[in-house]
Amino acid sequence: MYNISDLETFIAVVENKGVLAAAREQRLSPATVSHRLSKLERELSTVLVFRDSRRVRLSPAGEIFYKRVGAIIEALRDAEHSIGARSSSVSGLLRVTMPPWVFSKYVMPTLTQFEDTYPDLKLDFLITDHFVNVVDDAQDVAIRVGQLNDSGLLSRKLVNNTRILCAAPSYIEKYGMPNNLTQLSQHNWVCLPWQRQLKLFDEQGKIQNFNAPTRFTISNSDNMTQAAIAGHGITIKSKIAIKDELNNGALVEVMPEVMAKSDAPVWFLRPQNSLTTRKTDVFYDFMKSLFIDC
Repeated sequence: MYNISDLETFIAVVENKGVLAAAREQRLSPATVSHRLSKLERELSTVLVFRDSRRVRLSPAGEIFYKRVGAIIEALRDAEHSIGARSSSVSGLLRVTMPPWVFSKYVMPTLTQFEDTYPDLKLDFLITDHFVNVVDDAQDVAIRVGQLNDSGLLSRKLVNNTRILCAAPSYIEKYGMPNNLTQLSQHNWVCLPWQRQLKLFDEQGKIQNFNAPTRFTISNSDNMTQAAIAGHGITIKSKIAIKDELNNGALVEVMPEVMAKSDAPVWFLRPQNSLTTRKTDVFYDFMKSLFIDC
C-alpha cells in the first residue's frame, strides 16, 4: 500500500513539473521518485501523469487526485504544526493570481523580505487583469479589485479603494479639462477592454450610461497607466494604484466624484472548500501589511 511519502513525492513531481526537479527538492534520486510514482499508480490502478522526455502532465484522474491529496497533505502538515510535531517553517507551493498593478506597485517592492522570512515557501504568481476562475485554474489565493460576484469564494477585505478618472497634465493642457458628460464624450480614452461601459453622474446628479470613446484598449493595467502618463487620453484607475503619480503630478484627477460606482475594495479570496493553512495565513498577513498606509 502507498504511504504519505509516496503522496508527497507525487505532489512534488506535479509542483516541480518533472521528476528531476522533484528529486532535487526531496533530496532523493530520480530513480526513487520514479519508483514511488509508479508504485502509486500501480496501487491506484490508474495513470496519474503522462511522461515524456521534457515534462510531466497530469491525466484527468491525476488532476482530481492532485487537488484532493494536496488538501489532505496540507491539512496534515497544519495539524502537525498545531501540536508542535513539526517545526514552525512554512513550506509548499502557493498559487496566487492578482492584477498587474497590485503586483508591481505593492508586492514586488517588499517580496524579498517575505521570501527571506519564508524561504521554504514557493510562490507561483498568475499576474493578469483578466478574470481567473480560482477553482478551475487551481489557484490557492486571488487578489481582486472591485465588487465581488463569486459566491463560492471566501473573502477578506485588504483595503478600501475607489476608482477615478485621470489623465496626464500634458493631455489636459492640449485638449482641456472636461466639466460635463458631453465634453467628456469628446475626449480620447485609454481603457481595459471591459471598462468602456460606465455609469456616471450627470450635472443633475442622475446616473447615466456612458460609453467611453476609446482611442485604444490595453489588456494590462500597468501599461494602461503608462499610456495615460504619456498623454494618450483619459483612463480609469484605482486611486491607490496611482497615488504616487497623483502626488508627483504625473497624473491629475478628471471630474472628481463623477463615477457612480467608484467603490472598488481590494480583496483576498480563496476557494470556499479550501482549508485555512499556514501558508495562506502568512500570505494574507503579508498582503494586509502592504496597504497599511493607504
